[in-house]
Amino acid sequence: MNTAARTLSSRLGSSRVRRVSASALLTLAVAAGATIVTASPAAAVGTSACSKHRYDFPGKINTASVNLRSGPGTSYSSKGLLAKNTKIIWRCSTPTVAHQWNWDYIKVTSGAHKNTWGWIRGGYSNLV
Repeated sequence: MNTAARTLSSRLGSSRVRRVSASALLTLAVAAGATIVTASPAAAVGTSACSKHRYDFPGKINTASVNLRSGPGTSYSSKGLLAKNTKIIWRCSTPTVAHQWNWDYIKVTSGAHKNTWGWIRGGYSNLV
């Protein structure tokens, strides 16, 4: 399984059915001429990190009190905390310099920060 498929699979959860669904979705996207976006943290923060290809996958936060940040890393300011089950749209993912984890660029679609774009650490959300 390639890196993009693993990223989607981890967002969907651990069930085999969801992994197959993620692989099927990824296959369809690639067949249509799309590629999965990754950008280095050195890239400009925000939408420009996802400017070539954008994906709008619905998801939700899977952990309580997740920081929504202005950039892909803990050195960026927090825009606020997201509660568990807050609905989001996942746009893209970027690895850290040390490749310890990914940072996901998202739009919040429910709760106190609705319609706010920002970054969360990878693994704190699942696609739905």
